[in-house]
Amino acid sequence: MASPEQDVLREMADLLAAITDAKLDDTGRCRLAELVREEPEARQLYLDYCQMHALLRSAHGPLTALEPPEGPRRRRVKWMAVGVALLAVAATAALVTVRVVWPTSGLAPTIAASRGDVQVLRNGQRIVATLAGTIRAGERILTGADGTADLRLTDGTTLQVDSATEVGFEEQKDSRQVRLKTGAIRCEVAPQRPDRPLVFQTPHAELTVLGTAFELTATPVESRVRVFRGRVRWTAEGRSVEVAAGEVSTADAQGPQAWQPVCDLDFSRLKTVPPQLETVYCDTQTLHTGERKIVPAPNGIQWEDGGLQFLDSRTVFGEHGLLVSRWRDAIGSDVAIEVDVAAGAKWSLGIALDGDSFEGYRVIFAAPRYPNGIELDSLYPAGQTLLAQDPRPISAERDHTLRVEKQGQRIRVWVDRELLIDTELSYPLSPDRRQTFAISNFGSSPHIRSLRVWQSRGN
Repeated sequence: MASPEQDVLREMADLLAAITDAKLDDTGRCRLAELVREEPEARQLYLDYCQMHALLRSAHGPLTALEPPEGPRRRRVKWMAVGVALLAVAATAALVTVRVVWPTSGLAPTIAASRGDVQVLRNGQRIVATLAGTIRAGERILTGADGTADLRLTDGTTLQVDSATEVGFEEQKDSRQVRLKTGAIRCEVAPQRPDRPLVFQTPHAELTVLGTAFELTATPVESRVRVFRGRVRWTAEGRSVEVAAGEVSTADAQGPQAWQPVCDLDFSRLKTVPPQLETVYCDTQTLHTGERKIVPAPNGIQWEDGGLQFLDSRTVFGEHGLLVSRWRDAIGSDVAIEVDVAAGAKWSLGIALDGDSFEGYRVIFAAPRYPNGIELDSLYPAGQTLLAQDPRPISAERDHTLRVEKQGQRIRVWVDRELLIDTELSYPLSPDRRQTFAISNFGSSPHIRSLRVWQSRGN
């Protein structure tokens, strides 16, 4: 008795022979699509078939031996026999390498791996990911606070689904859609057919790709894409922007905004800071005065446990004060900054933008004065002017991504994917300031894993 795998291969042989003879009807096409979508053996066999044709056509031109018969006396040619014979010729004659991306009519995601709480919403029921099998059009994947999943589409595209994420899949006449309602996904998209693109949708924007790598995030207030490789088209509120590798684009009710990179510093790999980043110090006595004593402090930072850390100022200068690492170059007023910090002992960290920590707007995370919450202030021209605050504590017991963004007079502050401050500022800064950015510390420093900065495109 033949095994199920053998039955699949035998049926595939008949369907592929029908393709060879140009006799594959609508019923056969539907059955072929079903087998390729559902059966790994059928998928590999179809891939080998398409790759063989592409290779031979590249090496020898049109394959007349595989054209449909023209007369009644020509016998049917089995695709396997012809394929083996011609592939042997190609092995000795062809000197080209062809990368084939075989077409598919659907997404048909499968869950390659899952960790923690991962469920599939199917027909109103929640199914544990390990029992869900292939995800169908209209179904959604839900990850809990500790859940993540790795997905693979039939065209080779991979999606890493982050925790607290809801993502669904739809089939449209002219596109295939991945719909991210909330959370984050990281994508490696295989090259796509231009006539049937892969489209990613969020509540705020639509992203069209032909083959690239990117990270897509959706929250109730905005959506965001960060492109690692290739380009994407980001459309919101009737406007589109092209986003290239290294760039970020955000979208909310006001439409899309593109950001181009200033720096991307991975302190877990670096051993020295780039020359554009200088570290300075100001003592407590003059910090809140107009006569601040700001001095160089190249020894105010160190590498420890795979990251950058500010030293206790008392060990360097013998007294308390503010240590600041600031960018030497002006980059404009509208800036987005992200800092990754590692779990550890209690810490606090300042991020300044539209000026350094002495003249710009400063956001203090895990502020000591405002127990472990956030305060937005300015030290210009003297004293400390509190501009906004949020009391929710930031835990030092886990890793965080801290983010600050300024567009016009609007400043928004996130911890991980949660927006904690969203405010419009009218507080005036020095007209002579250098429009740059800085990170700073007064007290216990976190282990800073990375620092990423973007400026508004056109600044």
